Amino acid sequence: MSFLVGYVISLYKGSQEASSRHTNIEDRNEAGAAYELMHDTRHEPGRTTANVSGVNTSPVDNDDICDAQTTTRYTTPHTEEVKEGIEGRSPESVKRRQHRYRVLFGLALPFALQSLDTTIIASALPFIAQDFEQVKQLNWIISVFNMTSAAFLPFWAQIADVFGRHVTIHSTILIMAIGSAICTGAPTSQFGVLLFGRALQGVGAAGVNVTGHVIMADRVSLEDFAWNWTLSAVISAGFFGIGPVVGGHLTQVNWRWCFAINLPIAVVGIVLIVIVLGKDLVGPQPIPGVTQVQMSTRARRLWVRFSTVDFGGQLLFLSGLTLLILAFTWAGGAYPWDSVQVLVPLIIGAGLTATWLAYEYLMSPPHLMSRLLPLQKAMMPWELLQQKNVRLIFFINFTMGMAMFSVMYFMDLYFALVLGSTPSEAGKNLLYYLPGLAVGAYMAQYATNTWPRETFPPLFLGSITSAVGITVLAWATHVGETSTILGMMALTGHGVGMRMSPSALHGLAFFPDMTVQITCLVSLAVPLGGTVALTMMSTVFNNKSGPNNQDAKEGIMYAFVSLIPFMWLCVVCTTFLGNAWILDDDGHEVAYGNYFWSWAVGAALPRERRDRGSHNTTEAGMRTVVRVL
Repeated sequence: MSFLVGYVISLYKGSQEASSRHTNIEDRNEAGAAYELMHDTRHEPGRTTANVSGVNTSPVDNDDICDAQTTTRYTTPHTEEVKEGIEGRSPESVKRRQHRYRVLFGLALPFALQSLDTTIIASALPFIAQDFEQVKQLNWIISVFNMTSAAFLPFWAQIADVFGRHVTIHSTILIMAIGSAICTGAPTSQFGVLLFGRALQGVGAAGVNVTGHVIMADRVSLEDFAWNWTLSAVISAGFFGIGPVVGGHLTQVNWRWCFAINLPIAVVGIVLIVIVLGKDLVGPQPIPGVTQVQMSTRARRLWVRFSTVDFGGQLLFLSGLTLLILAFTWAGGAYPWDSVQVLVPLIIGAGLTATWLAYEYLMSPPHLMSRLLPLQKAMMPWELLQQKNVRLIFFINFTMGMAMFSVMYFMDLYFALVLGSTPSEAGKNLLYYLPGLAVGAYMAQYATNTWPRETFPPLFLGSITSAVGITVLAWATHVGETSTILGMMALTGHGVGMRMSPSALHGLAFFPDMTVQITCLVSLAVPLGGTVALTMMSTVFNNKSGPNNQDAKEGIMYAFVSLIPFMWLCVVCTTFLGNAWILDDDGHEVAYGNYFWSWAVGAALPRERRDRGSHNTTEAGMRTVVRVL
């Protein structure tokens, strides 16, 4: 705790210096600023200009070059400081804001559709299960959606690159609409039809999730992407939170309206994308090593583009993840953990997942599969998977999904089974989650774009608040403290909101040219974590609540207790992250080491320059540049 207090104090001092600097900037006029730029970068004694091939030129103190083994600092030209003061009037700034608003307006309904499909049935779940006479299997209504929405993320990520954003986003919305229509008309005697519709909804939701975030990251700097992701997260979180409320009111009429409402949203969403984003969406990406002859006809172009998809990796990943989720869903509820029905898919799924990792390794140059299939692009580049910060970000988002889904679904059960609330009342109680999430999202945006313009602080603080929220929530559900329950729901939401945007920014900072892959990884972790959490909590709940849920309060309490180790493990893992600093000149810096522990012992980490659109993004390559400097 002393570390945390000390860190906050140091950040506060930094904010005072930043505030003073910005005040001085505002007092300058543009002519004086231009004169200062010429004087500072060309004539100031003791300064030199470091110019290394592949790196943007920036003035560096001679003393800094001598200390390059301990720390590498980059001095931003005064023009960038002046730009910060006058950017609001620049045409470029106006264009960037207009692009941001067009993207958010065009994607608002697709994001709303995806969020509603995730939570709108939370209040309707018991009633749907009763109508189908499948109360013991009600978790499948959630699990099959989460399973496909996680498993198909890498597939759509590759399709977005190979065939372009337009084709992908329209296809995914259409698939969601078809799935919603099937769920709406599913006869109560055919539970499998309902599950098939939910599976299709998940397939479409996966595409909307990853493609939407990729569209927001296209053609923008890391700073602009921070804004885009934060605002989209607020939109998604708003519909995520009101989903149970809307579902509760619709269920009082008929639960089928929870699915039917998606149909007009999907139609209007497609129309808006065509009208608003028609010229802004990125098309199919170039394929290296392909000649014009190979792309001379439409059929050849289609064949060549299909040949770049990593079908082997996609099949291994999809099969392995599906079997693992199947095993987790059956375990404890439908079958005992030591039964054949659980062990067989668990073992085979784990084996296929390990095989997928080996396959992706072989797909990286110059290994075997990359030589046998030279056109195919690995669905997940190996250099990404072996980077420590990326693996930690995946686990942080995994636990974020646990915190998000557990509150939305199991607190709804608490309000319905323990407090006896109606579906609409239970949905309204879940709204207490939203203020915390909104505050967390705003704090994350402020931390990354205004001060201290870093990714580590919101990730660290968000992990702590979610861990505290889940821990106290388990106790509060046991003693029945309603006010504490509502407060801890908000605190857990704060932790989720704090990590939504910075987690993606952190990954993109280290790999600026891997937008699709980073977006896919952070998007995959959330539903995967939610699926594991709900499966684990359902198993605990079924074992502790007794026949016919007679002791639902104890079952829900122990269900939340099962999450506590994951929440605090996330806090520990966060301390081993590096850090990313977002600069004023559309660039950023990264530090690979353990930022928290280095700060705790007073050691400075070397910073390395990155720019969105640069091609020298491998860890080894960037480290070489820093050593030369």
